[in-house]
Amino acid sequence: MWGIGERHGRQLGPLSAIMDTPGKLAIIIGTQTPTSVVHFQRIASSIAQNLYTYFGAEIDIRFDNDTEITRLEGNIICLGMEDENSYIQEVIAESNVRTKPFPIRAKNSVVTINDTSSVHTYHGDGVGAVYLHPLETSRLLMIICGTDAKGLERAAKLFPYRTGVGQPDWVVVGLKMGVYGMEGVEAMGYYNNLWDIEPAVSWFS
Repeated sequence: MWGIGERHGRQLGPLSAIMDTPGKLAIIIGTQTPTSVVHFQRIASSIAQNLYTYFGAEIDIRFDNDTEITRLEGNIICLGMEDENSYIQEVIAESNVRTKPFPIRAKNSVVTINDTSSVHTYHGDGVGAVYLHPLETSRLLMIICGTDAKGLERAAKLFPYRTGVGQPDWVVVGLKMGVYGMEGVEAMGYYNNLWDIEPAVSWFS
């Protein structure tokens, strides 16, 4: 039973750990908000093109209502908030993480982070988030989402195309990022071994 609910194997590491995948990397597009699907498709195509250009990686792009998703063997990238992507809903419902609900939640245009002592909320125009969530068989899910199209685009720019660069486990960005770059980050930090937020190495605005 060792490892159930704990970070282990390929799950160890910051955002770039998503690249250490046991199978083909997949991007799952949320379809629960029809008006956002085209935008999600554009972001997915951009990520896939960049990964092919930099690493020669072939990316599997699917919609969240695809019945073949359960057969995927590699790490997964999801676009959209929980209420926009049904696959994220399924992962959270079936998660073996000891801390429930998961400390980072993104739904109804609000990103909520619970660090066990405080609850931090981020909402409004241009807010985006990128964070890791565990999957079964030591795989990883990366969720990229935003309160609107601009927030999603800002979050998508943080995808770790470059390995070996210092990165956190999760990041929340806002409108200031468009002016100050990474100095405009709203919050960022790391999980501990049980997928809880580690306040000692995390920062909140």
